[in-house]
Amino acid sequence: MVIPAEGTFDYVFDIEGDIRTSNTIGRPREPLSKADRGVVGHAPVLTAVDYQREAWQVYARLTLTASDPRNAGVAHASFSVDRALVNTLRRGDLVYLARTNCGGLGLSVLREGALIAAAGAVTDVPLGSDNFARIPADLVRQVESVFGTRDGEYRMPESPVELSLCGETKILHSGRPQMGLFDVFVRHGFLNGVPGMDVSASIERRGVCPATAAHTSAQLLEELGLQLSRD
Repeated sequence: MVIPAEGTFDYVFDIEGDIRTSNTIGRPREPLSKADRGVVGHAPVLTAVDYQREAWQVYARLTLTASDPRNAGVAHASFSVDRALVNTLRRGDLVYLARTNCGGLGLSVLREGALIAAAGAVTDVPLGSDNFARIPADLVRQVESVFGTRDGEYRMPESPVELSLCGETKILHSGRPQMGLFDVFVRHGFLNGVPGMDVSASIERRGVCPATAAHTSAQLLEELGLQLSRD
């Protein structure tokens, strides 16, 4: 079942300090009308708390709290990422958070317009002016058309993700390539179905984002998902 529009979100947060100790107020990437109800409203507050889920790893639970319940569906929405990804954030960074109509979660961090890290449904968050991630739907249709000459009902079970980073382009179902300044980990492409399952991938800028911080975060975003609370 596809998630209705009021169950999705697309926010941007201007980082002004440590989100563990200060409240960071977000805004929709595209303006919402007063009548629109978002998952956590028009100006959610972003906070983080460290916790230990595994004996060998510390994570961070990020929580979006509605600042005005009148335009919010729930009071709180939370998800987990690697603590090292939170430690990467600096004053002036922009953090983009998205929830798609398939229920996928995407996160990206930009610093002065340059991509630092991305995790999860990377096709649904900004990656900087010179980079992009998308589903090559035109090529998927061509492939299905070729196989359809023998099987008219053929449909690809998984669509790959097309990544363009630092002027280099790759089309991947999975893999861990290096692309220019970045380490990439594609867990899987878009899994076709109703509603389907979003791409799960991560991108880390070497020397800036700690190794595996975004990779682990992508895994957590997909496997633990979004927790909603009305209280």
